[in-house]
Amino acid sequence: MGVAAVPDPRIDAIADVQDIPRRVTAQVEVVDIAGLSQGSGRGEGLGGAALGRIRELEATVHVVRAFANAGVPHPLERDVDPLADARAVDDELILADIGQVERRMDRVQKGVRAGDSAAKVEAAALEAMTAHLADGRPVRTMDDPDTREVGRAMGLLTARPVLYLVNTDDPGDPPADVAAYAVEQGAQALALPVGVELELARMDPAEAAEFAEEMGLGTTRGADAVIRAGYRLLDLITFFTGSGPPEARAWPIPRGTPADRAAGKIHSDMERGFIRAEVVPWDTLVECGSFARAREQARARIEGKDYIVQEGDVMQIRFNV
Repeated sequence: MGVAAVPDPRIDAIADVQDIPRRVTAQVEVVDIAGLSQGSGRGEGLGGAALGRIRELEATVHVVRAFANAGVPHPLERDVDPLADARAVDDELILADIGQVERRMDRVQKGVRAGDSAAKVEAAALEAMTAHLADGRPVRTMDDPDTREVGRAMGLLTARPVLYLVNTDDPGDPPADVAAYAVEQGAQALALPVGVELELARMDPAEAAEFAEEMGLGTTRGADAVIRAGYRLLDLITFFTGSGPPEARAWPIPRGTPADRAAGKIHSDMERGFIRAEVVPWDTLVECGSFARAREQARARIEGKDYIVQEGDVMQIRFNV
């Protein structure tokens, strides 16, 4: 298990202009789970424990091998085939979901026989999921949002967002077949030349940056690229607190979060006793130099609990408990 800081130069800009000494970035928790083997979907071997860990997470990053290295044999003793590896694991996840849906259906049928209307609605959703999974398709690709939500609430493995992280030899885009498969699976794909990144990590930072530029790796690389991809995968945005010392802090929230729930991210008392939020976009705050000057220039807004927090908002929360 590891915790990674989300790179974001905006927090330094907010803190620098106000002489705030402490900066706290948003963080992403990453859990490394051993690869699934054939039979894991039925709970064979260590598969049951691995699937249980995956169910605890909000999204899945599936690391797929696409590099050639004779010193690292394929576990199935065959040629490197990232698409086949991705399909093999997805098949196990589908099998696990089919089993979970069947067990749930057995319980729901009791309510159906008793005439429970809610049980009938759920049973219809479970039947639709069973047919979809039987076709080898993940629940997240179902057209009906209500059925997808039932799958998410159940913790189905194929209902959660997925990123195929393709470990390649050289910089560039993911292999075309994997990229197309990701679209088909309602997922995302990212190529990362891990071997190259490891070499760069051993170099002097200035030399590594120059070398990375020559290779066309871009400014967002390695772990930072994965973190940003995870942000996109979960459809998160960042808001900030920090209108003066002692700290400026970044807070990740799902896109579409109202102000009172965003306040609850800071502390549950703030959500419970929410009165209003004073809001300044981060670049406006930097331009003005402080929250007080933003108020003086009528560039700070007062928002109620239903205000949908926007990317880059700097917020002061007023609450009473």
